[in-house]
Amino acid sequence: MSYPKPRHDNAIDGMRAIAVLAVVIFHVDASLLPGGFSGVDLFFVVSGFVISQSLASRPHAHAVPYLLDFYRRRVLRLLPALLLVLLVTFLLSALLMPRAWRNEQFDQTGLGALFGVANFVLAWQQGDYFSPGADLNPFLHTWTLGVEEQFYLLFPLLFLVWLRARQSRPWVNGILPLLALASLLLAAWQTKAAPISAFYLLPARLWELAAGALLYQCIAARTLAPHWQGWAVPGLLLVVVGFLFAGDQPVPFPGAIATVVGTVMLLGAAASANGAPRPHVLLRGLQWAPLVYLGRLSYSLYLWHWPLLVLLRWTYGMQGIALWAYPVMLLALASASYHWVECPLRNAHAGRRWHPGKLLLCAMAGLGVSTAGAWTILHYTDSLSLSATRDGYAWRAQRQPAWMPVEPIDAPALAGRRLFVAGDSHAAAYRNMVTIAARQFDLELHIEERGGCSIVNLLRASSVDCAPYVGRVLQKIEDEARPGDIVLLASLRMQELRDADWSRGEAAGFAALRGERSAADTAAAERDADAVLQRLQALNVQVIIDAPMPVFRSAAYRCSDAFNRMNPACAGGLSVPRAEMEALRAPQMAMLQRLSARYPALHVWDPMPLLCTPQRCAAMDGDQPLFFDQDHLSGHGNRTLLPDFDRLLLEIGERTAAIATPPAAGVPHGTP
Repeated sequence: MSYPKPRHDNAIDGMRAIAVLAVVIFHVDASLLPGGFSGVDLFFVVSGFVISQSLASRPHAHAVPYLLDFYRRRVLRLLPALLLVLLVTFLLSALLMPRAWRNEQFDQTGLGALFGVANFVLAWQQGDYFSPGADLNPFLHTWTLGVEEQFYLLFPLLFLVWLRARQSRPWVNGILPLLALASLLLAAWQTKAAPISAFYLLPARLWELAAGALLYQCIAARTLAPHWQGWAVPGLLLVVVGFLFAGDQPVPFPGAIATVVGTVMLLGAAASANGAPRPHVLLRGLQWAPLVYLGRLSYSLYLWHWPLLVLLRWTYGMQGIALWAYPVMLLALASASYHWVECPLRNAHAGRRWHPGKLLLCAMAGLGVSTAGAWTILHYTDSLSLSATRDGYAWRAQRQPAWMPVEPIDAPALAGRRLFVAGDSHAAAYRNMVTIAARQFDLELHIEERGGCSIVNLLRASSVDCAPYVGRVLQKIEDEARPGDIVLLASLRMQELRDADWSRGEAAGFAALRGERSAADTAAAERDADAVLQRLQALNVQVIIDAPMPVFRSAAYRCSDAFNRMNPACAGGLSVPRAEMEALRAPQMAMLQRLSARYPALHVWDPMPLLCTPQRCAAMDGDQPLFFDQDHLSGHGNRTLLPDFDRLLLEIGERTAAIATPPAAGVPHGTP
């Protein structure tokens, strides 16, 4: 026996509208609604309830047609608009987003979204939803679609079992409650033990969707009394509490509890009022026509709101006219998507009359075409891009291509030696320069880098989390280095400017940065440097430490195009006074002087004079970048420094020719 199809409840559309508005407000400015992201939790509960209604209203005598019909309806409802948004986002991202290392992560998220696994991709990338830079991923919001789509794979079969056996086998009624309880307990544990997985993946979110489904099962078991409409007020209050305070709690547990419980109460109140002559005043408010319309647009609003917002952040920025234009553009896009894509395809005669298997095959074909289109856009991004960063040779500090000719330098004293390059991401930012140098001098190159883990930073004590990496790198050098080999220790050795307080002006900002460092920091940094240099000195190797280089308030790759120079992220500019840079690095330079006096094999290489004029340091050399972002060298910057690095290597080779140990006969060497 199947239940009659329930009458459409406008109050549920009103709830959807509240949910999507909360999410949009949070994403535009989190300070306006700190827990607005919990609108997603409201969506999850409503989805569980509505899907249960839909499943219960269909004939279920035969399992395969029942399941195929469900997936037919889900495909018609969700897939066309999703594919449209993803393809448009891929294209606009290729055109307008400058290429950076994180673009690969963004692209992976988008490809994952095509197959309903964006949440897995994001969890695998280990990037927190609230971490810096996450707000620049145009596909970040698709994690919620992944959770729901994975729920749709599991739940229909579970619900079918309940429909068929709930009366003859009462124990079946306990399956969903047990799964929900297990998911809630997992969420409580995983939110602390593995918070990224808890946030993005279905197991710790299942209880939210199950809450809506359980409410429907309770309604199906007995008729709600009219006085249950009184749940509406406390339910809405709990939802508001979630919107205001969920950001103060770990998510999903306990941060989502208030929103989930409040939504269940609102749904229960709406269900008890369905068909009542005079619903509760709050429920009538949820049925207000403009709110209901926004609720019907909610899927398209959710799909479009995030990529539109991110593309504005990458280009003009969310400022001035953009703040006013954004809601207008969003409403126009969502309305067009709803009326011209969602509704026509969902209500098309062919879609309703075709055999579900035929429709699903067409959907798979459409998915294949869309995937091919996305791959083509990604493959030809550099050709499509309108950004200056499309010139990867100038911007990216990548390895010198093996096919590109390099003029060899005759230096017998260096040939065959090993060049070890190690440090944080700034070691990787030297790849172009050291790869060319290795080919010029016939050096055997070894590069070790881990972002955020310096080996000698000159600023403060090394991070405890980086100790295993530092130990492994030093052990590798001790195991493989021969006397006379060269070790370049490259790291960020200047305080970053991007997060400093510049509200009182540039001079005050730099003064505050200089005042941040303590004598204890300096002493700890010098102890760490001594520990590293003592181990390397015992190997009779030559050590190069690059002196602190300029750092900038804005990132060159974000601020080098006509369509992004007005962005607030570029307000700090791409140049700084050299005098301020010299003052900021004075303690580090003094420490390097002391270290050089203690370790004769230490060579301090100072790129600053090559990157700055006497008055200013600039991230750009005319229209060519010296730096990629606020502190990492570009490809052009690498080649600018190469001649001086070659000079240093030649000096080291001449001074140490007598102590260098040649490689064993028959052992190959050269650039790997």
